[in-house]
Amino acid sequence: MKYLVLALFLFYPFLLRAQKIPDYGTSQVRINDTDRMIRAGILTISATFKARPDRLYYWYGSGGIRQTQGGYSGRLLHGNYEEYYLDKNLRTQGTFAEGLKDGQWKEWHETGSMKRLVTWKQGEQTGPFQLYGANGKITTSGYYRHNLQDGSITYNMGTDSVKTLRYKAGKLIPAKKGNFLKRIHIFKKGKAPAAKPAP
Repeated sequence: MKYLVLALFLFYPFLLRAQKIPDYGTSQVRINDTDRMIRAGILTISATFKARPDRLYYWYGSGGIRQTQGGYSGRLLHGNYEEYYLDKNLRTQGTFAEGLKDGQWKEWHETGSMKRLVTWKQGEQTGPFQLYGANGKITTSGYYRHNLQDGSITYNMGTDSVKTLRYKAGKLIPAKKGNFLKRIHIFKKGKAPAAKPAP
């Protein structure tokens, strides 16, 4: 029995080490600013990749969150990001991947109603989006591809008024004329049928 207790005592530190949660090179920072509070994940290991010159990188340095196009100096944001109003209501929530916005991002008005829902992919606004009014109702919805509006964009103008415009790579596509107008146009150009001679 004495040897069993001695063996457990000797191997106990190794058992504890086996249960340690692995460190994936990330940690959390908390920042209290004048008008907001931030909780963000950051990379604690040095990232060794070339920054894309057209992307906006978010990083932590000098006690705050910074953003720079095409580069960074400090620890890149990575993982969950949450920003709060001073009354602790959520203001912004999303995810970073190596300093770039990635996935679905949400923003709220100070009252707690939804303000904006945007989809990002590796630092580019790509995917569905929705904008909300102060009352929490959708005012604009549609799709972005590579930071440009693409496809149908719907504008809710009021209680019963909806306007839909189509975009291709950020450019407005002119509305097509209806079939009825085309038929009138063709009829005007065509010749009237010749009158048959009387018998």
